[in-house]
Amino acid sequence: MRSICTCLIIIFCFHSKIYAQVVKEKEPLWLDVVNFSKSEIDINDVTAGTHILLFDTQINIPKQIVFNRLTTKVTDNVGIQNASTINVSYDPSYQKLKFHKINIIRNNQIIDKLVISDIQVMRRELNAENHLYDGSLSAVMNISDVRTDDVIDYSYSIIGFNPIHKNIFSSHFYLNDMESYGKINITLLSQNELKHKGFNSSVEPTISKVNNLIKYNWVSRNTTKLDYEENTPVWKLIYESVSVTEFKTWKEVVNWGLDVYKINEPIGTELQAKIDEINSNSSTNGEKIKSTLNFVQNEIRYLGLESGIGSYKPFTPNQVFKQRFGDCKDKSLLMTTMLNKMNIEAYPMFVNTSLKQSIKELLPSPKLFDHCVVKVEDGTSHWYDPTITNQGGEHDSTYFPDYRFGLVLKKNNDSFDEIKPYSENKIKILEEYTIDEIGKGASLNVVSTYYEGEADEMRYYFKTNSINSIEKEYEKFYSNYYYNVTSLKSPRFEDNLNSNIFKVYEEYKLDSIWAPMVEKENYISATFTPSSLLNSLYIPTNDKRVSELAIAYPIIREHQIKINLPTDWGIENDNLFVNSPGFYYEWKVKYDRKQKIIDLHYYLKSQKDHITKSEYKQYIQDVKKIDQTTSYQIYIPENYSKTIGTTSNTNLFASIITIVKFSLTLCTLVILALFLFWYFNKKKSK
Repeated sequence: MRSICTCLIIIFCFHSKIYAQVVKEKEPLWLDVVNFSKSEIDINDVTAGTHILLFDTQINIPKQIVFNRLTTKVTDNVGIQNASTINVSYDPSYQKLKFHKINIIRNNQIIDKLVISDIQVMRRELNAENHLYDGSLSAVMNISDVRTDDVIDYSYSIIGFNPIHKNIFSSHFYLNDMESYGKINITLLSQNELKHKGFNSSVEPTISKVNNLIKYNWVSRNTTKLDYEENTPVWKLIYESVSVTEFKTWKEVVNWGLDVYKINEPIGTELQAKIDEINSNSSTNGEKIKSTLNFVQNEIRYLGLESGIGSYKPFTPNQVFKQRFGDCKDKSLLMTTMLNKMNIEAYPMFVNTSLKQSIKELLPSPKLFDHCVVKVEDGTSHWYDPTITNQGGEHDSTYFPDYRFGLVLKKNNDSFDEIKPYSENKIKILEEYTIDEIGKGASLNVVSTYYEGEADEMRYYFKTNSINSIEKEYEKFYSNYYYNVTSLKSPRFEDNLNSNIFKVYEEYKLDSIWAPMVEKENYISATFTPSSLLNSLYIPTNDKRVSELAIAYPIIREHQIKINLPTDWGIENDNLFVNSPGFYYEWKVKYDRKQKIIDLHYYLKSQKDHITKSEYKQYIQDVKKIDQTTSYQIYIPENYSKTIGTTSNTNLFASIITIVKFSLTLCTLVILALFLFWYFNKKKSK
């Protein structure tokens, strides 16, 4: 009974604390009055039945208050659902939430809907699936009686900045969105001068003095709807936006990081014992580096507690070692600490996993980084990501993702490291088909070889899935191409960790690989496709493009298809070589008439991660050439199997079997027709 009462008291206190953090209060007096007016946006640009008339953000930096106001018109009944739901997130460890108003404006009448008891506060961990828990709360209210043509107008303030930033302000604001806005207003009040930089926008700030504070104001009216092009590089800054910061240089960001990552306690006994174990069992620095990486990657599970200062400040190496979990910054600090204790120079390094080179265009701020990794300097520089698991390779050949640029937390560092990917991420596929009989089935043996990062991924895939489920998944894959696919053996693998090469072996029985030809009546065909190449090159559907085109990089795909035929085939050797902006491609057809084997060889290597606008036209032309070779087809008359009876007949029909790529001239067809007429008349005369 006592324990139940205790639990109820804890729950009551917890909910009372949460409830106390969400209050109703009048709008601050320091605010600028920003009005919305009738929007000039084309109604045909309005999506989902709502149109935002005003998005107003005003920040008082000295008071640590962020004020937001959103005014939305419901243009269609389909927009009522979204417009009537208010959802505001905040971090209760250092923030408070104050609602100022929630109004419905209907026929010029204001209907007050703000009732604080109607607001539900709940914990929503949106990144829980990625093992990240930030402790944020969501204040949610569903507004009753919302109708088409209503205007929903609400405002609130979030009080409190993350103390980890030590009162140094930085942020990034957007001046347009995927939908058109009537007006966007950004106002900042600051004691200190702010550096600012605009992107894709001609909007300049109005700067003035207000009550001994510097006021910066950006206003964007009737904003242009962002037209997103498919396969735009993730690092491309496509929005109209403005970057703002009090950090003057990247060196200041480094110094901030050094202070946040400072360790204020000696290494514990247990952690030191682990360091000594690795040190004594390794004969070279390379072995020490790799052993330490393996330990941090595989023995310290990934889990992030990101509440408050925990979103930036790592736990101490002693605590991470003891609890055996941590996020990227925890793992990186643990790894660098262990290596430093072995007299190996190592540092945490901030990266942004998507911005790549674009991060250098933005103004200095620690908020730009979403990941922490490790740089090791041991004669040469190497980079490691402690959050990846089960990586193969030696210390100097361990795969590192293409993050492109990183900021190393090293004293006096004032610039980014450029990280050029040395991995090729090669996949080599050998598919060998043995055709039993024309018009019927075949056997298929597959050997897939994965290198570097691709090997790491396949190793993880086999570790996290059962062999039975993998077998079904592989069967399903080939069933997309052929009828009634049966796996003859469970997939088996060979894993060479030192060289980081992962091989997979598969065997299948295909009931039929033949299908009637749509384009050629009374013929059947068998088609062979290098599936590993299909998702490696994007084939555009538009001849014009505004932005750069992203392509997979760095990759090598080598796909070989061997087809063992039951009879001789009229096939010619062929090839295609394409050296295009961004990639190199080879296609070769070799036919061994004696062995009756077709050998198809495909090779693709990407040479950079995007195609520029000036290269796009050439890229389209080259990709279309490649597209003509990615599906290889052999065909034959449908009644061929009923017609053959003698060796001579078999040889005759084999001579008229061809492939799609090979076309007979009119002259050849005439000669062939005359030959057939002579041949059958000769047989009748006998």
